[in-house]
Amino acid sequence: MKTEQALTQIRALGESPEDNYRVWYEIFVYSFCDSNGDGIGDLKGVTSKLDYLRELGINGIWLMPIHPSASYHKYNVSDYRSIDPAYGSIEDFRELLEECGKRNIRVILDLVVNHTGSDHAWFTAACEYLRALGDAEPNAGDCPYVNYYNFSREFRTGYTQVPGTDWYYESQFSPDMPDLNLGSEAVRAEIRDIMAYWLGLGVSGFRVDAAKEFYSGQTDANIEVLSWLQQTVTELKEDAYLVAEVWDSFDQVTRYYESGVTSIFNYPFGDSTGKIIKVIRGAGNPATVTSFATALEKADRAYLGANPDYIDAPFLSNHDVGRIAGFCGGDPAKTKLAGAMNLLMSGSAFLYYGEEIGMTGSGNDPSKRAPMYWNTQRDSGTTQPPPECVLPESYPFGSLEEQRFDDDSIYNYYRQLIAIRQAIPAISHGRAAAEAALNTGCVSAFRKTWGEESCIVLLNISPETSQADLSGYGDWTLAAALSAEGSPITLEGSTLVLPPYGAAVLLPAKN
Repeated sequence: MKTEQALTQIRALGESPEDNYRVWYEIFVYSFCDSNGDGIGDLKGVTSKLDYLRELGINGIWLMPIHPSASYHKYNVSDYRSIDPAYGSIEDFRELLEECGKRNIRVILDLVVNHTGSDHAWFTAACEYLRALGDAEPNAGDCPYVNYYNFSREFRTGYTQVPGTDWYYESQFSPDMPDLNLGSEAVRAEIRDIMAYWLGLGVSGFRVDAAKEFYSGQTDANIEVLSWLQQTVTELKEDAYLVAEVWDSFDQVTRYYESGVTSIFNYPFGDSTGKIIKVIRGAGNPATVTSFATALEKADRAYLGANPDYIDAPFLSNHDVGRIAGFCGGDPAKTKLAGAMNLLMSGSAFLYYGEEIGMTGSGNDPSKRAPMYWNTQRDSGTTQPPPECVLPESYPFGSLEEQRFDDDSIYNYYRQLIAIRQAIPAISHGRAAAEAALNTGCVSAFRKTWGEESCIVLLNISPETSQADLSGYGDWTLAAALSAEGSPITLEGSTLVLPPYGAAVLLPAKN
């Protein structure tokens, strides 16, 4: 296969250092791989696919919530120290961690501490206490859990009545998701113990759910909680990785970096409304194309100014948003280039399961979390769809089984793309700046600098062939190239020829 030859050449360039700058793969366990035939994905199923993930180039996994929960999505946790029986056992989780370790794959867990499930023992104890209390005032000495949540005798927006009482509790997301009182030292002690427990088992960190909703509408208070979480996890494990969900504007994401949190998902670039898809929709327009490199530089400077130790967390799609392939209009070249624009950004890049084969899905949340499309027979571990999931009539690029041996597939493009990222550390670690001399026409060009290492990335964001004049770059060489539509990327004298949606990486020539 041409893919294997290309991978061999790419890997000869080097290898990324051992740190938290990784390619993380988000897994919704329910829909990933079913090991026991009950129709629901499980931890053993994830373990069975680790060799596949290493073949793809993944070296980090983010597991969406795996704890006991009354819902299919499990974001209303009922026990933070256990595994949902539908997913397996703690022994299965230990086995998963052990097998990940053998493959140099780190694991982070979803940390859902904005709220618990309404069936969590803390909440049920607090409600039982309030029902028995009558008209008296609550006393935390009698029931400490009454201060774990935000109870009120007055109805407020986002509150739900405790059945059988005149009390209400904050539940901004849903009545079955009571908000925790994150100002409580007792609650913070519980969260610290939860993190310590899972870090002790061997996880490498956490994805912090709903960080801007800790105190809805109160940025300063949210930043304080996030700062505490970062300080606490670092005390527990010096190299622990924390990435926060702050689904907000560029200015707000920049503000949240003042918390000192290591990473925040880069929503201004991800999702269907983010910079990457906006630029692809403007393909062929020089003003739009060249704005991508300048936007990278602007974001890097702003985030770095707020937190000198930040690690960006770019992504295209996740479990809350429509899959990006659908927003590329079924165009395989655009779908590939979207992946390149994401994975050639600096930081810890995130890949949503199925993105590497161009899965589509939008509409309600379950439809964005459809079963991984392993093969057309939908066997060998394929799960049943989650409740109310509407499957696409067809997936435009086929199953993994169909794509695996096709050199021009989305899957094999991603394999080469990830290999390039990991072979050239300046891509993931470097500070980004638009390369003015090359960032012209329909070519987006930016330089990455990391210590004494550097590279230049060029992207032809156009349905037509573009050229880049490298006459001023005689001491640079074409190190890696990615063709989105099959035509070769060539260097003819000092002219770099980029076919439609082609990508290239230059490195300084070796003396």
